[in-house]
Amino acid sequence: ATSAMDKITFWNFGLPVLTVAMYGMGYIARMTRASMTEVMTAQYIRTARLKGVPFRDVVLRHALRNALIAPFTVIMLQFPWLLNGVVIVETLFNYKGFGWTLVQGAGNNDIELLLACSVVAVIVVLATQLISDIGYAFLNPRIRIS
Repeated sequence: ATSAMDKITFWNFGLPVLTVAMYGMGYIARMTRASMTEVMTAQYIRTARLKGVPFRDVVLRHALRNALIAPFTVIMLQFPWLLNGVVIVETLFNYKGFGWTLVQGAGNNDIELLLACSVVAVIVVLATQLISDIGYAFLNPRIRIS
């Protein structure tokens, strides 16, 4: 079977990227909307509006920054899934990547390869959680890194 990797073009990656991207978009959008509706009822938003701050600035500077804490967590939890969830996408579209390597290792009973892939997956999980914790300090000034 030929692979789309043989001839790399924008169109060869359109459907696989769309498949991976569509997985979590609905959940992230729902979490962002729920957080924004909760934050928009807060007292400091009302105060900013009464002071005459334009609605666009209230949403972008005040509300969105605080509302992104929950969706940021969801987005960071999606990264480990992307690493392991691409197994299906890479198998369907015949791409030779991390997921394809996992399938080949499992098919050939290559324990060392599966262990190496597991170590990489654990490192990605730890790195994304570290980035998530550091990102909280930027999104919420009340949270400090000590």
